[in-house]
Amino acid sequence: MANRTGTVNDHRERLNRVLVYIQDNIDQPLSLAPLAAVANFSPFHFHRIFSAYIGESLHEHIRRVRLEKAAQKLALSAGPITEIALAAGYETPAAFTKAFKQLFEKNPTEFTKLKQRDPSATPRVPAGRRVSTVKPEIRTLSPQKVLFVRKTGPYATAAAEAWSVLMPYAYSRRMISKDTKAIGISHDSPDITPEEKIRYDACITVKGAVKPEGEIGVQTIAGGRYAVFLHKGPYKNFNKTYDHIMAEWYPESGEKFRDLPCFEVYLNRDPRRTKPENLRTEIHVPIE
Repeated sequence: MANRTGTVNDHRERLNRVLVYIQDNIDQPLSLAPLAAVANFSPFHFHRIFSAYIGESLHEHIRRVRLEKAAQKLALSAGPITEIALAAGYETPAAFTKAFKQLFEKNPTEFTKLKQRDPSATPRVPAGRRVSTVKPEIRTLSPQKVLFVRKTGPYATAAAEAWSVLMPYAYSRRMISKDTKAIGISHDSPDITPEEKIRYDACITVKGAVKPEGEIGVQTIAGGRYAVFLHKGPYKNFNKTYDHIMAEWYPESGEKFRDLPCFEVYLNRDPRRTKPENLRTEIHVPIE
């Protein structure tokens, strides 16, 4: 049993390396042999191990993540369709349109019209609160090394599962100090990615040399400029704050998003013992 557990943990650690590599290089050519080398598996065995652990083939995973990223750009009108198609790895808009329609049942133009919001339209919150609720602080951050655990599924479920693995691991190794930051990375939009495929990373900042172990991976959150919004209240209301950011602040800000996921910094030392209305969270939006 001990040997089997060790093998499972070893495979998880290697697959974590591959998932982070894909995430960081999704706009670059990605093929079986180099990715197998990242995981230190033979290509033949890597293909089968990846499918068994992740629930989809390597090709399907890369294709879906690229198309979902393209869909997020379309929803924000972040460039011409031809440029988005090329960034997603398609040589022609026609090939991109065909693949996009297979996944989303709409072509890119139809999807864009459906998903884009008109900033002048009636907001989801009272008009008198539109401006005051979405003023961010602009910060320039250094890259942050983090330990993380990734879970997939609806955000509320995936987050609870990820933290329940990460925190006991960190506390048992005395890796938590007063300077440690608890960070959540939400890689996918629930409006675009199927619930069962949504990726959430529970992270804590670390200093010095750390090694991945089983489900516990290591990655670096990119530095640079971020618009930082303070969310007050329950985590279940995050969507309302994100709606304010995307529909109200962003169109009027003059800023451009960087091609990176947003992340949340949880400011309360013990959220489980904090009343929901007293929770405080910083939402970091990467900007150029």
